[in-house]
Amino acid sequence: MPKGASSPTLEAVKTKLRDIVFAAKDGALIGGEDSLVAELGASRSTLRQAARLLERQGLLRVKRGINGGYYGSRPDEKTIQNAVSAYLDTLDLKYEDVTAVASVLWVEVLRRAATANKAAARRLAEFHRAKVLEVSADATFHEIVEVEWASREAIFELVESRYIQLIFNINQAFSVGRFPAAADRDGTPQHRQFVSDWRQAKLLELRSLAEGNAELAMMAARNIRNIWHRRFWSKQPR
Repeated sequence: MPKGASSPTLEAVKTKLRDIVFAAKDGALIGGEDSLVAELGASRSTLRQAARLLERQGLLRVKRGINGGYYGSRPDEKTIQNAVSAYLDTLDLKYEDVTAVASVLWVEVLRRAATANKAAARRLAEFHRAKVLEVSADATFHEIVEVEWASREAIFELVESRYIQLIFNINQAFSVGRFPAAADRDGTPQHRQFVSDWRQAKLLELRSLAEGNAELAMMAARNIRNIWHRRFWSKQPR
């Protein structure tokens, strides 16, 4: 760094370091500490602080030792979901608010799906309708969840909205473990009623997609979310 030149701020170093990471392939070595200090014109302490910030974001891995260095990385969706969920857990949130946000998002997703590629929507509806009809009246909670999540993933793929899917899944990740263990109610009359209600609601969702009916899709989305809410928020039998 030229004599008299000021050292870049932490934020400037972090931004430049992040740009270097994004310009490289996932997992690529972007340099050692000496080379990055020279390239960024930063002090070692500032570089290390910036590196720690990017490590927390899942964008950097720092290896120490003789063969060490700074390696670019990419956070996956699961990492983001768990990190944000953990942060939300530190806040004084009402769980009802979290599930309400997920419901609003799902209504929008179904509306978009009903107005998406009609041929693709019909194929999706036909395929998952068959899966829903295969579900028995005595199906376990986990069996229902598997069918539900398979159809959700297909619907998210249809509408091609990764951002909404990410936010929806963050809300889901936050909710997991914060409700009574739903599977503990398998085999009860309440569970069998849930299975029946869920099946009817899911078939209505899929029908709305097959028909390309946006209004019906929004109504069906609200209905099935209410069914899930009742399941999670109802008290376990003693």
